Amino acid sequence: MKQIIRGDVIYVDLGQHPKTSIQSGVRPCVVVSNNKNNKYSNTLSVCPCTSRVPKKKFITHILVTPKDVKGYFEEESLLLVEQITVVAKKKIISKVGHIPKTSEVMKKVNDAIIKQLGVDM
Repeated sequence: MKQIIRGDVIYVDLGQHPKTSIQSGVRPCVVVSNNKNNKYSNTLSVCPCTSRVPKKKFITHILVTPKDVKGYFEEESLLLVEQITVVAKKKIISKVGHIPKTSEVMKKVNDAIIKQLGVDM
């Protein structure tokens, strides 16, 4: 597989989390870890997506549409930044697209990460 970089949209097996609100199963995720980590580590930080767009909206939910992604993105989805998680690279199923770092979506992702982690800037 090609090098994974920040902003890539990948399908990942997140495992199972029955009877919880934690996203599970195979689903698209956006890579949010830095590129040095992405190159040298066996893990990535990702934010999972859900296609349940009418879901309760939080300040950490970012709408992503197929036109926001260079490559393939099946349907309008919510990026759930509050569920940022670490995955092993061996759990990656495929890389399907990329959200450019200068895009409005990635700017919103960066802001949502700051809010979620309580980082004062």
